[in-house]
Amino acid sequence: EAVRYKPALARYKVYIIDEVHMLSNQAFNGLLKTLEEPPEHVKFVFATTEIRKVPVTVLSRCQRFDLRRIEADRLVGLLTDITAKENVAIDRDALAVVARAAEGSARDALSLLDQAIAHRGADETISGNAMRALLGLADRTRTIDLFAEVMRGDASTALATLRDLYDAGADPQLVLQ
Repeated sequence: EAVRYKPALARYKVYIIDEVHMLSNQAFNGLLKTLEEPPEHVKFVFATTEIRKVPVTVLSRCQRFDLRRIEADRLVGLLTDITAKENVAIDRDALAVVARAAEGSARDALSLLDQAIAHRGADETISGNAMRALLGLADRTRTIDLFAEVMRGDASTALATLRDLYDAGADPQLVLQ
């Protein structure tokens, strides 16, 4: 409804619709009328993780920008810059753990880093082991040992190792992954 009115202060009105794929068919039909002849002063930004759920009639009237995951090395660089500016003592291994856990998402990496900073002691350097413990990740060497035990068919030892990892705070699902 408000699309037809020009903005009071800015050059454009920008409407951001997050999770646009969740709109109903009726909502898409209403939006389509505006997209067919959009006013010059209006810009729409649609965000979705389910592009196939957006009707083709809407997609055909949009420019599409596919955002990609950020490589772990670049995330580590970003986190290094941030921790340096914030005077946070953290080792490179901990930053690598955060980058891997974030799976290419800068927002998730910043959230994990924020949690680590909140949980550290005063003047404490955040280590890779502390970060793994915070995230419930298993010690990598123990996980490799677990894999070797499974491949040998040594079920009792593998279950004991998995129990030890669990008791140390590792999430079993993450161990399996």
